[in-house]
Amino acid sequence: MPSLSNILAKLKIHLGPKVSGEPMVYVVYGKQPSPFPDLEYIEPIIAVVASEQECFAIQEKHPETEVCWEARKVEGAAGNGSAGGNALYLAHTTLLPYNEDANGNPVFGIMESPRATALYFSRTTAELEAPDQYLHIVSLGEVNLRGVGEILE
Repeated sequence: MPSLSNILAKLKIHLGPKVSGEPMVYVVYGKQPSPFPDLEYIEPIIAVVASEQECFAIQEKHPETEVCWEARKVEGAAGNGSAGGNALYLAHTTLLPYNEDANGNPVFGIMESPRATALYFSRTTAELEAPDQYLHIVSLGEVNLRGVGEILE
């Protein structure tokens, strides 16, 4: 009769891991009064973090901001880890100007209410997978109430 440890070991191998190997991160939004007279409020992406505990910490640290978040898989990141400071490429469909320069051209920076559609580990993959969407480079772990990262051309 096989031992219990042998049965458990075989069961683990048979069932295998149930995860895709791509890490999950949390896209954190921060609804707050707008610094611009034409907008009542803004809700920029204020962080992309590796754990839900970090989301709760941001919420606790900034009680004046209505913080919410969503979990997202980082496409193409399997086996590459998710250490703080990694650059990630966030794709989204909403990009509204919040101001105009002296010549009347729209100035993009803080986005009123961006909605993430996907996160990618590499820019090349992001450009191939989301060619008609806006790309936004963000650093994992960075927190900025006015919006993290930079819009890529």
